[in-house]
Amino acid sequence: MIKKGMGIKMKNTILTFLGKDSGFGKNNTSAYFTSNNELNIIDCGCDVFQKIKDKFNLNDFSKINIIITHLHNDHAGSLSQLILYLWFVFNKKANIICACKYIKKYLEITGVPSDAYKIQENTNDIKFIKTNHSEFIEAYGFKMNIENKKIIYTGDTNIIEPFLPYLDNVDELYIDVSKDGGAHLKIDDILEQLLKIKLNGTNIILMHMDDKDYIEKIAQKLIN
Repeated sequence: MIKKGMGIKMKNTILTFLGKDSGFGKNNTSAYFTSNNELNIIDCGCDVFQKIKDKFNLNDFSKINIIITHLHNDHAGSLSQLILYLWFVFNKKANIICACKYIKKYLEITGVPSDAYKIQENTNDIKFIKTNHSEFIEAYGFKMNIENKKIIYTGDTNIIEPFLPYLDNVDELYIDVSKDGGAHLKIDDILEQLLKIKLNGTNIILMHMDDKDYIEKIAQKLIN
Protein backbone atom coordinates (compact mmCIF):
# COMPACT_ATOMS: atom_id res chain seq x y z
CA MET A 1 0.00 0.00 0.00
CA ILE A 2 1.47 3.35 -1.01
CA LYS A 3 0.59 6.27 1.19
CA LYS A 4 1.44 9.95 1.28
CA GLY A 5 4.75 10.74 2.89
CA MET A 6 6.31 13.81 4.43
CA GLY A 7 9.32 14.53 2.22
CA ILE A 8 10.74 17.92 1.30
CA LYS A 9 8.09 18.06 -1.33
CA MET A 10 4.69 16.55 -0.59
CA LYS A 11 4.38 13.61 -2.95
CA ASN A 12 3.35 9.99 -2.79
CA THR A 13 6.05 7.93 -1.14
CA ILE A 14 6.16 4.27 -0.29
CA LEU A 15 6.67 4.92 3.43
CA THR A 16 4.59 7.22 5.62
CA PHE A 17 6.48 9.03 8.36
CA LEU A 18 5.44 9.41 11.98
CA GLY A 19 8.36 11.78 12.52
CA LYS A 20 11.51 12.96 10.77
CA ASP A 21 13.38 14.82 13.52
CA SER A 22 16.86 14.20 14.86
CA GLY A 23 17.52 12.45 18.15
CA PHE A 24 16.82 15.52 20.27
CA GLY A 25 13.84 16.70 18.25
CA LYS A 26 10.15 16.49 19.09
CA ASN A 27 9.22 13.75 16.62
CA ASN A 28 11.61 10.80 16.46
CA THR A 29 12.30 9.49 12.97
CA SER A 30 9.99 6.57 12.32
CA ALA A 31 7.93 5.36 9.37
CA TYR A 32 5.40 2.68 8.52
CA PHE A 33 3.57 0.93 5.72
CA THR A 34 0.83 -1.66 5.55
CA SER A 35 0.73 -4.68 3.28
CA ASN A 36 -1.27 -7.94 3.26
CA ASN A 37 -3.02 -6.94 6.49
CA GLU A 38 0.34 -6.52 8.25
CA LEU A 39 1.56 -3.32 9.90
CA ASN A 40 5.26 -2.67 9.34
CA ILE A 41 6.93 -0.09 11.59
CA ILE A 42 10.46 1.20 11.04
CA ASP A 43 12.10 2.15 14.33
CA CYS A 44 10.25 2.78 17.57
CA GLY A 45 11.71 5.80 19.36
CA CYS A 46 10.51 7.30 22.62
CA ASP A 47 7.38 8.95 21.19
CA VAL A 48 6.43 6.29 18.64
CA PHE A 49 4.43 3.90 20.82
CA GLN A 50 1.85 6.55 21.67
CA LYS A 51 1.55 7.62 18.03
CA ILE A 52 1.00 4.02 16.92
CA LYS A 53 -1.50 3.42 19.73
CA ASP A 54 -3.46 6.56 18.81
CA LYS A 55 -3.36 5.97 15.05
CA PHE A 56 -4.25 2.29 14.73
CA ASN A 57 -6.46 -0.38 16.18
CA LEU A 58 -3.67 -2.92 16.37
CA ASN A 59 -6.13 -5.76 16.65
CA ASP A 60 -7.06 -5.12 13.01
CA PHE A 61 -3.71 -6.45 11.78
CA SER A 62 -2.80 -10.09 11.42
CA LYS A 63 0.86 -9.34 12.17
CA ILE A 64 2.96 -6.46 13.52
CA ASN A 65 6.51 -6.24 12.16
CA ILE A 66 8.93 -3.82 13.81
CA ILE A 67 12.20 -3.10 12.00
CA ILE A 68 14.91 -1.69 14.28
CA THR A 69 18.02 -0.08 12.77
CA HIS A 70 19.91 0.45 16.05
CA LEU A 71 19.33 0.77 19.78
CA HIS A 72 19.64 4.49 20.47
CA ASN A 73 16.59 5.70 22.40
CA ASP A 74 15.24 7.79 19.53
CA HIS A 75 15.00 4.57 17.51
CA ALA A 76 14.13 1.95 20.13
CA GLY A 77 13.06 3.88 23.22
CA SER A 78 9.43 2.70 23.23
CA LEU A 79 9.97 -0.67 21.56
CA SER A 80 9.52 -2.61 24.80
CA GLN A 81 6.35 -0.68 25.60
CA LEU A 82 4.86 -1.51 22.21
CA ILE A 83 5.73 -5.21 22.50
CA LEU A 84 4.21 -5.39 26.00
CA TYR A 85 1.08 -3.60 24.83
CA LEU A 86 0.61 -6.01 21.94
CA TRP A 87 1.17 -9.00 24.21
CA PHE A 88 -0.93 -8.10 27.22
CA VAL A 89 -3.75 -6.20 25.52
CA PHE A 90 -4.16 -8.09 22.23
CA ASN A 91 -2.30 -11.35 22.92
CA LYS A 92 -0.21 -10.63 19.82
CA LYS A 93 3.45 -11.57 19.44
CA ALA A 94 5.54 -8.82 17.84
CA ASN A 95 7.87 -9.77 15.02
CA ILE A 96 11.14 -7.88 15.54
CA ILE A 97 13.39 -7.57 12.49
CA CYS A 98 16.81 -6.44 13.66
CA ALA A 99 20.48 -7.28 13.09
CA CYS A 100 21.79 -5.73 16.33
CA LYS A 101 23.50 -8.39 18.41
CA TYR A 102 22.24 -6.94 21.70
CA ILE A 103 18.56 -6.71 20.76
CA LYS A 104 17.55 -9.71 22.88
CA LYS A 105 19.52 -8.44 25.89
CA TYR A 106 17.93 -5.00 25.41
CA LEU A 107 14.47 -6.52 25.61
CA GLU A 108 15.42 -8.71 28.57
CA ILE A 109 16.67 -5.83 30.71
CA THR A 110 13.54 -3.80 29.93
CA GLY A 111 11.35 -6.61 31.24
CA VAL A 112 9.89 -8.05 28.04
CA PRO A 113 9.06 -11.78 28.29
CA SER A 114 10.61 -13.83 25.51
CA ASP A 115 7.19 -15.28 24.65
CA ALA A 116 6.02 -11.80 23.57
CA TYR A 117 8.22 -11.48 20.51
CA LYS A 118 10.13 -13.21 17.76
CA ILE A 119 13.42 -11.89 16.38
CA GLN A 120 14.49 -12.17 12.74
CA GLU A 121 17.66 -10.75 11.23
CA ASN A 122 16.83 -10.77 7.53
CA THR A 123 13.71 -11.76 5.61
CA ASN A 124 12.96 -12.54 1.98
CA ASP A 125 12.24 -8.84 1.44
CA ILE A 126 14.70 -7.18 3.84
CA LYS A 127 18.49 -7.27 3.80
CA PHE A 128 20.38 -5.29 6.45
CA ILE A 129 23.38 -3.18 5.46
CA LYS A 130 25.93 -2.47 8.20
CA THR A 131 26.96 1.16 8.38
CA ASN A 132 28.81 3.58 10.66
CA HIS A 133 27.00 5.94 13.00
CA SER A 134 28.83 6.03 16.33
CA GLU A 135 31.78 4.15 17.78
CA PHE A 136 29.59 3.28 20.76
CA ILE A 137 26.79 1.43 18.95
CA GLU A 138 26.28 -0.81 15.94
CA ALA A 139 23.95 0.57 13.29
CA TYR A 140 22.30 -0.76 10.15
CA GLY A 141 20.32 0.42 7.20
CA PHE A 142 18.55 -1.95 4.87
CA LYS A 143 17.30 -2.58 1.38
CA MET A 144 13.72 -3.70 1.05
CA ASN A 145 11.18 -4.82 -1.52
CA ILE A 146 7.66 -3.52 -0.95
CA GLU A 147 5.00 -4.63 -3.41
CA ASN A 148 7.26 -4.54 -6.48
CA LYS A 149 9.03 -1.38 -5.30
CA LYS A 150 12.61 -1.21 -4.04
CA ILE A 151 13.81 1.11 -1.30
CA ILE A 152 17.02 1.81 0.59
CA TYR A 153 16.66 3.09 4.15
CA THR A 154 19.95 4.21 5.66
CA GLY A 155 18.97 4.56 9.29
CA ASP A 156 21.43 6.75 11.18
CA THR A 157 24.72 6.90 9.30
CA ASN A 158 27.65 9.21 8.71
CA ILE A 159 28.78 7.42 5.55
CA ILE A 160 26.93 6.71 2.31
CA GLU A 161 29.37 4.21 0.81
CA PRO A 162 27.79 0.98 2.20
CA PHE A 163 24.57 1.77 0.33
CA LEU A 164 25.98 2.70 -3.07
CA PRO A 165 26.28 -0.90 -4.40
CA TYR A 166 22.54 -1.40 -3.85
CA LEU A 167 21.21 1.71 -5.60
CA ASP A 168 20.64 0.26 -9.07
CA ASN A 169 16.93 0.31 -9.94
CA VAL A 170 15.96 1.59 -6.49
CA ASP A 171 12.72 3.57 -6.42
CA GLU A 172 13.37 5.51 -3.22
CA LEU A 173 16.36 6.35 -1.02
CA TYR A 174 15.49 7.37 2.53
CA ILE A 175 18.62 9.04 3.86
CA ASP A 176 19.79 10.47 7.17
CA VAL A 177 21.02 14.06 6.79
CA SER A 178 22.11 16.82 9.14
CA LYS A 179 23.36 20.37 9.13
CA ASP A 180 26.52 19.76 11.14
CA GLY A 181 27.58 16.19 10.32
CA GLY A 182 29.47 14.21 12.94
CA ALA A 183 27.44 11.06 13.60
CA HIS A 184 25.19 11.85 10.62
CA LEU A 185 25.66 12.68 6.96
CA LYS A 186 26.25 16.40 6.41
CA ILE A 187 23.88 17.69 3.72
CA ASP A 188 26.46 20.11 2.25
CA ASP A 189 28.94 17.27 1.76
CA ILE A 190 26.62 14.82 0.01
CA LEU A 191 24.28 17.09 -1.95
CA GLU A 192 26.06 16.65 -5.29
CA GLN A 193 26.12 12.88 -4.80
CA LEU A 194 22.40 12.88 -4.05
CA LEU A 195 21.74 14.88 -7.21
CA LYS A 196 23.52 12.22 -9.27
CA ILE A 197 21.46 9.50 -7.59
CA LYS A 198 18.30 11.44 -8.35
CA LEU A 199 19.29 11.80 -12.02
CA ASN A 200 19.44 8.00 -12.19
CA GLY A 201 15.73 7.90 -11.35
CA THR A 202 15.72 7.39 -7.57
CA ASN A 203 13.44 9.55 -5.45
CA ILE A 204 15.35 11.06 -2.48
CA ILE A 205 13.61 11.42 0.88
CA LEU A 206 15.54 13.21 3.63
CA MET A 207 15.03 12.29 7.28
CA HIS A 208 16.45 12.65 10.80
CA MET A 209 16.91 16.38 10.19
CA ASP A 210 18.51 18.43 12.95
CA ASP A 211 17.78 21.77 11.25
CA LYS A 212 14.86 21.33 8.86
CA ASP A 213 14.80 24.91 7.56
CA TYR A 214 18.50 24.91 6.70
CA ILE A 215 18.47 21.44 5.15
CA GLU A 216 15.38 22.07 3.03
CA LYS A 217 16.87 25.34 1.77
CA ILE A 218 20.13 23.64 0.79
CA ALA A 219 18.31 20.68 -0.73
CA GLN A 220 16.02 22.62 -3.06
CA LYS A 221 18.02 21.29 -6.01
CA LEU A 222 16.71 17.84 -5.17
CA ILE A 223 13.12 18.87 -5.90
CA ASN A 224 13.63 21.33 -8.78
